[in-house]
Amino acid sequence: MNKFSMIGCLFMAMALSVYGATMCSGESASVTLDLATGTRTAAASETICYSTAWVDGAAADATAVVEVNGETLSSVAGSGAVTWTPTHNGNYTFTHKVMSGGTQVGETLTATFFVEPANPALNPASGTTIEGSLSVSMTCPTEGATIRYTTDGSEPTAESPEYKRFKISGKTTVKAVAVKNGLSSEVVTAEYALGQCADPVFSLADGAEFEHSNQEVSIAWNSDGVLRYTLDGSEPTAESPIYEGPFSFNESVVVKAKVFSDDFFDSSVVTASLTRVWVNVATPVVDAAVSFTGSKTKVSISCATEGAVVRYTLNGNEPNSHSTKYTGPFYVTNSCTVKAYAVMPDYLNSEVATFAIEKVWVIGDTMGKPDHGFTTSGDGDAGWTRVTDATAPNGEAMKSGTITHEQSSVLSTTVMGPGTLSFSWRTSCEQDDDYEWDHAELAVDGVVKLRLNGETEWTAASTEITGDGEHTIEWRYIKDEVESEGEDAAWVANYSWASAEPYTHTTEVPVAYAWLTAHDPDVVDEYESYEASAKSNAANGRKFWECYVVGLDPESTTNDFKITSFSMKADGTPDLENITVDPPQAQWNVPGARAVVKGTATLGGEWKAVEGATAEEKAAMRFFKVVVEVQ
Repeated sequence: MNKFSMIGCLFMAMALSVYGATMCSGESASVTLDLATGTRTAAASETICYSTAWVDGAAADATAVVEVNGETLSSVAGSGAVTWTPTHNGNYTFTHKVMSGGTQVGETLTATFFVEPANPALNPASGTTIEGSLSVSMTCPTEGATIRYTTDGSEPTAESPEYKRFKISGKTTVKAVAVKNGLSSEVVTAEYALGQCADPVFSLADGAEFEHSNQEVSIAWNSDGVLRYTLDGSEPTAESPIYEGPFSFNESVVVKAKVFSDDFFDSSVVTASLTRVWVNVATPVVDAAVSFTGSKTKVSISCATEGAVVRYTLNGNEPNSHSTKYTGPFYVTNSCTVKAYAVMPDYLNSEVATFAIEKVWVIGDTMGKPDHGFTTSGDGDAGWTRVTDATAPNGEAMKSGTITHEQSSVLSTTVMGPGTLSFSWRTSCEQDDDYEWDHAELAVDGVVKLRLNGETEWTAASTEITGDGEHTIEWRYIKDEVESEGEDAAWVANYSWASAEPYTHTTEVPVAYAWLTAHDPDVVDEYESYEASAKSNAANGRKFWECYVVGLDPESTTNDFKITSFSMKADGTPDLENITVDPPQAQWNVPGARAVVKGTATLGGEWKAVEGATAEEKAAMRFFKVVVEVQ
């Protein structure tokens, strides 16, 4: 057996001792351990194995002898283990040999252990606060050991000062080592300072979440040291950035901060793990009627996230960045599906809001006046119905109901007179110049004004209606008591009514658009209808509205106002960017059109315009008296 097998057994013995084993067997010799030096540090207590079986051919009465530094530690036949405890610091040489009949059998196995001096103890303990000055003493339980030390934080060496009692008066790092027999203890470190730096405090607590970019964080600390921090989760060092004030960041971050001082103990490292949580823009809310009749219905879209941009589609397609931007309420004229979403920097896009609007057909749609009311009736519930007619002015018409002899089918409406009623009609029935047989007729307030029968093409017709107030208009298809010809029906389309006098809707005083929205929305709807009419008729000068002023709440008695007016754009809308003060009337830039200011006597006195208002603010505060005139 070679030397290293012995060393291996000794090391294995130590390992077994550590894990609670106390015996070695002859089989341990098969364990080898490659030790470069053949030496190691001794433990406080070692278990040394021995075995005569480690020597091939040894007699049964052979003895295993274990010696330490030439003195016998154990001499026993067979195999076993002996416990050894170092008695002093220094080197120990172990030998293992097998003796038979006074003669050594086989080779001697050797292993070397060394024992370091005990660590020195420093008094007072590390972390003690200095008050004025502090006396530091050192001791070592290893008799005869020399203690060497430093006070500048460097590692002590054989050239470092030998310990003598000393005093310190400022922050100091003391390091000490015990030396004896050429061996050294571990280096012991003690730190002393004038006090303790308080831990820094973050403005956001550890684990906090934030929703938006440029999240600001500040760190508070006392003025006893220099505050340094990191943003990558690493520990702050004396080389880390110095905190100079609040800083911001956009994404999740782990901030660590520590106060360093030349006089006080450094603070603890304080950590704030901050998580970015992305928030969606609020889903837009579409405010509109689920179904409507007439020419149009208003659609408003709102978003609870202030400042968000809303984009929408009306064809059912998903909205995107190229879709129409919502700038204010708008009207739709047919069935549609409104889809809207909202976007805003630093937010996730909102969910898409979907709102279906159904245009419900009414007789006015076919007659060419969706906002005008019509009714129909007839014998046996044979009222007029909607039909497709390629020859009709608009491709469709109202057709009289299916009736039999001595019955009638009636289409009705009302108008405010006086004025001119115009329409188109045709018939397919018997021909009779006296209109006693089957025929169509127009009656105003029960008086027949026009008649038509026979096989006719579409014919334009009109009649003048006199007298103020409401007038009842009826288109009738009437059958006599016998016979039928053709399709036995009448058709009407292309209705129009032109009042002979201006129609004026006037508020009691000029009032603000924003105020009206809250207090009298019906008038606002009328105003918007007039505005739309002005756009469509600006070229011919038929319908306009007038009297714009700016100001505040009309119910206030403390506000003075001054009439203002402005030019109209070519599309019939006011030019709010160029408001002028105090002209007697507003001249529009549409040839032949003008608007006369009304209502000054109602409020009385001089009105003053709001000074310094932006164009947008003026638009929101605009006052008007709605006056629509036919010229």
